[in-house]
Amino acid sequence: MDSRIKTEVMDEIMRVGSEMQDMELVNTFEGNLSIKDGDLMYVTPGRTSKKALNYDNICVIDLAKDEQIWGGRPSSETRMHKGAYTIKEGVNAAIHCHAPILTSYAIANKSIEVKCHPELLFHYHDIPCVPYGMPGSDEIIEKARPYLLHRNLVLMANHGVLSLASNLALACQRIVSAEKLGKELIYAQMLGGAVDIPETEIIRLLERPLDL
Repeated sequence: MDSRIKTEVMDEIMRVGSEMQDMELVNTFEGNLSIKDGDLMYVTPGRTSKKALNYDNICVIDLAKDEQIWGGRPSSETRMHKGAYTIKEGVNAAIHCHAPILTSYAIANKSIEVKCHPELLFHYHDIPCVPYGMPGSDEIIEKARPYLLHRNLVLMANHGVLSLASNLALACQRIVSAEKLGKELIYAQMLGGAVDIPETEIIRLLERPLDL
């Protein structure tokens, strides 16, 4: 193993990946996680249960040389993860998954833009649905790039969700939170429709800069 590779980074991917599989947000065929540490990117392997991640199959890529230096077969969305780290400073983690509720919005090509939920406005402002890009291609991250300059979580049309953060745990928690918010909005619609909060409160919530 290359001396630059850190098992503690792999430990974090294994921990979060296992938790996400327990929550049915990822599985063997869906979802991929990565961490950027210096010039190295650690990414989950393709067609592997997130419960079966280990030091041998987690892929490590030298971004400076654009070559894999460790691990198994990289995720099919490795290009998306590489591109994610070029969007803005401070991004050290990325998660793409097919969380059921958020992916339902993505399949319907619907952004989550509401004024009825303080937490959604506070933490996300909105959750845009970005134009469709071919999975596994550079196109998918390039179409998301202009949105991710100002957001940390987006829906990918007809595909799923992408979350960027300063660390992997936060990237995961944003997906967990947004998934719950999306479900609540569907329930509210079933009850006759959501009611907006006062405009003055909306302005206050949107004035807050989004964290990375």
